[in-house]
Amino acid sequence: MAVDTNYRAGIKSLLKSEWSSFFATFARFEYALKRAGYLKYEKPGTTAEAGWDQFSADLGPDFYAQCKELGELQVLFVAPPRLLKVDGNRSVTWKKARAVNSVSDFLQVIKDVRNSLFHGEKQVHSERDNQLINAAQVVLDHAWHFSLRQRENLKLAKFCAEFRFLP
Repeated sequence: MAVDTNYRAGIKSLLKSEWSSFFATFARFEYALKRAGYLKYEKPGTTAEAGWDQFSADLGPDFYAQCKELGELQVLFVAPPRLLKVDGNRSVTWKKARAVNSVSDFLQVIKDVRNSLFHGEKQVHSERDNQLINAAQVVLDHAWHFSLRQRENLKLAKFCAEFRFLP
């Protein structure tokens, strides 16, 4: 039986390769975080979710300070993505962006960018979306590099080891 796929015509041609790279990198981050023991919930039987807050704590204030100095990341500090919220009419509306005052807040903004991309809230031709996604990718790159240099932190070392794709 032939299935009509015209409803998704044009998606592949409009999707930017940088967006796919960010999405795949973010997914691998979550995989490696869980495998390294960075878990949101540690109780047996709970769903395994990446513990970004624990990861943020291990990256620490030096990582945050370095990111604040990078010009290409300023969009994430001064104009982070707004949040899509349910309003009183049970429809969705863009609301105020999250405040960015710590490493944890900052990595939550990266998750907000990923969530907007994955859940379809990023427009294909928006320059702002490009800026947010490209900046978020740079943050992940810096988090990886920073983690790799923290050899004394065994959990970060395990995160780096788990991240790599093995043949």
